[in-house]
Amino acid sequence: MKKILFSHIKQYWVIYLTLICVYFTGFVFGIFGVGALSAEKSFQLADFFNKLLQQQPNSIDIIFLRQIAKNNFIIMAGIWLLGLTVIGTPLIYLIVFTRGFVLGFTFAFIVYTKKLAGVGIVLFTIAIPSILTIPCLLLGAGLATIFSFILIQGKFNGHQLRRDFIYYCFASFLVSIAIVSAGVLQGYFSILGVKSFGF
Repeated sequence: MKKILFSHIKQYWVIYLTLICVYFTGFVFGIFGVGALSAEKSFQLADFFNKLLQQQPNSIDIIFLRQIAKNNFIIMAGIWLLGLTVIGTPLIYLIVFTRGFVLGFTFAFIVYTKKLAGVGIVLFTIAIPSILTIPCLLLGAGLATIFSFILIQGKFNGHQLRRDFIYYCFASFLVSIAIVSAGVLQGYFSILGVKSFGF
């Protein structure tokens, strides 16, 4: 499996490099987005964030974990569907940029709001689960982009298209399982992190 994955990435490294750049650009914009907030908006968001922390379950909550997993699955399902169209690539890149922006904004805002404790929350509840979540997102987006390009190139002949479609669906399914698992892991870390830092 690892050999197949490395071979795939090596073959399409340009696509994955552009996706990484788009994600990183979104992340940077997200960080700078916090600095662009007005004092009033910062206060409102800080109040909203504090309410979210208060509503965070202190013990393992199946409904909470299921919601996070569901959100991740919906994102991957949307990317998969876009890959089935010949015009989906720009929207796939927009999703990747948006996810990077959200992560960067969340990182910066939590640290800005909670200072040193915010660093701990970010590292424990977001950074660690993101080690799995981000590669899965980029891999799913890459698979969708590649299949979209295959459709654009006009490979509509029988066995070839069927083989590519089956490969795309199977690989996307595996990536979706991985990112759903990462969502559950993030839920666990979120609960433990908030509890550990006394929020």
